[in-house]
Amino acid sequence: MTGCKPISIPLEQNKKLNAYEGDLVEDTTMYRHIVRSLIYMTITRPDLSYVVGVVSQFMQTPRKPHLDAVRHILRYIKHTLKCGIFYEAKSQLQVHGYTDVD
Repeated sequence: MTGCKPISIPLEQNKKLNAYEGDLVEDTTMYRHIVRSLIYMTITRPDLSYVVGVVSQFMQTPRKPHLDAVRHILRYIKHTLKCGIFYEAKSQLQVHGYTDVD
């Protein structure tokens, strides 16, 4: 996918993935490996959380449209390589919470 054309959206608008449409993927371990890597990537890329959640629903029996959606996500990642959250190893992490309660 290094030579692929980058795109600016992580998944096509109103894209519906069905568990029973399309041919089965021949190499399911490759699909699972890519999706697991994408799940790990959502730690620093919150913009991927929704679409990765969608494609991870089909880990048991991935089909061709699911693999196409994963490839679409990879093309989006190529377009947005410089985006993300960076956690410094030496920084002091502080969590702040706010609420609006009557």
